[in-house]
This record gives sequence, C-alpha cells and structure tokens, in this order.
Amino acid sequence: MVMLDVYSRTHELDERSIDAIAVRLEARSSSVRYMSMLHEYLDLIDFGGAEQVLALGCGTGVEVREVVKRQNFHGKVTAIDISAELISRAKALAASEGLGERIEWLVEDAQNLNLTTGVFDVVIAHTLVSHVPQPKKVLEQAARVVRPGGTVVIFDGDYATLTFGPDREMDDRIITALIANPRVMRAMPQLLRDVGLELADSRGWALTEIGRADFFLAALQSFSILLPKTGVATPDEVQAFVASQREACEKNTFFAGYNFYVMIARRPL
Repeated sequence: MVMLDVYSRTHELDERSIDAIAVRLEARSSSVRYMSMLHEYLDLIDFGGAEQVLALGCGTGVEVREVVKRQNFHGKVTAIDISAELISRAKALAASEGLGERIEWLVEDAQNLNLTTGVFDVVIAHTLVSHVPQPKKVLEQAARVVRPGGTVVIFDGDYATLTFGPDREMDDRIITALIANPRVMRAMPQLLRDVGLELADSRGWALTEIGRADFFLAALQSFSILLPKTGVATPDEVQAFVASQREACEKNTFFAGYNFYVMIARRPL
C-alpha cells in the first residue's frame, strides 16, 4: 500500500513543501480555538513534578514552547521530529522566544526511538499518530521510554469527520493526501491497553468554523502546494477548490470542521 500522507514524509520533501507545512503548523499558534484545546489538555497534566518531558513529532514546536512556558514546569523537554529541517525551524522559533536552553532537539523517528527506557515523566504525541505509518509502534515506544507511573498523552484529530461543506469528494481527496490514519483516535483506547498503558482521562472537541474561516485559512493555503504532490488532484482542481472556499469566507457562507480528541494514559507502577 502506497502512503500518500505528505506529513509522514517531511524528511523527504522539497523546500517549497516544507515551507508550506511549516507555515501551516505554526499558524495553529495564532488560532484561539486551537490553542484553547492545547491549553485545556495541558492543564490536565501534573507538570509540577515532571523533570523530563518528551515531545514526539514536534514539527515547528508549538506544543513544546507551550509546555516550557507553563508556570509550574521547571524541567526540560526533549523534542523530536523525523525532519531535520523542521527541527531547525522549531529550534530557531524557540530561541526567538528565549526558550532554547530548556529544550533538546533531536532528529528521530518516533516509531523507533534511540532513547533510554523509563526516563521521561511525561510523553506527548501532539498530532502525530494520524500521520505515521504504524501508530502502534509510536505507542510502544512511548510506553517504553516513560517511567513507571508516568504519563503518555495522545492528542490528534478524528479526520474521518473532516469536511469542507457539502463536497464530500474533495473531503475524501484531502484526507487521502494528508492523513494516513484518519480514524486512529477511535482505536486509541484499545491501542493504549495493547501496549500496557492505562487510560486515565480524555477530552473531545469539535473545531468548526461557520460563515468565516480563521483556523482553516492556513490549511487552504497549504493545499495548493501539498495536494498536487500526491496526485489526488491537479493544480487547477486544487486552485479552483481553494478559490471557492475563499469566496465562501468572503460571502460569510463558509463551513468546515472536524473533531479532536486527547487521551491521557499512565504506565502502571
């Protein structure tokens, strides 16, 4: 089976594609609704007693910087991503906010970590498992490197619910191009159990924009570059779709949305 998901292949992409992905990832930090989800689930974690936090698939490091800025967290974060270019950009963004000294940046595959067993108090996979070829391997690695009694946090979208209005055909093309595992969060309770972790808490959200777009504008901007890369649509088809969505936003007739979930698990003592 050929995996189209461009986010799973950031270590292989050209600079223009990486630029589009980096802009898309970083734009999330300016979305009030997106950041409220991040802050809500971070509030559920006991960072006060955490000395070592691991962030898997960190991208441009939006969630990493938010962890470091938390008032009750005084430890360090190890942040990994499979893309050396995204790590470089994440490192520069953190340094620009004066956060670099508390973050170690590593180029690693979250499915096969070269990290010591049982050393992290908290492991976070933020919008990662929907993109990797083998999500269970990420969970196995997280369960291995977290200490007994430690916390594993999985946050991701349920991309089977992704929609841009009534055109289901384009929804399906977008999911095929950008999401390897659109339903993985529905399987997460069982997957956590399978790797020896105990589900302790969870939350769910619907991020929907009706009338006008904010969060989804950056996604639309990236589609013109990323979707043709996978062959799911021609450049002309994508440009026409993006133009129609921008027009809907201007007319106050825009509609898009999908669900997000977080699941918080513990490694038994």
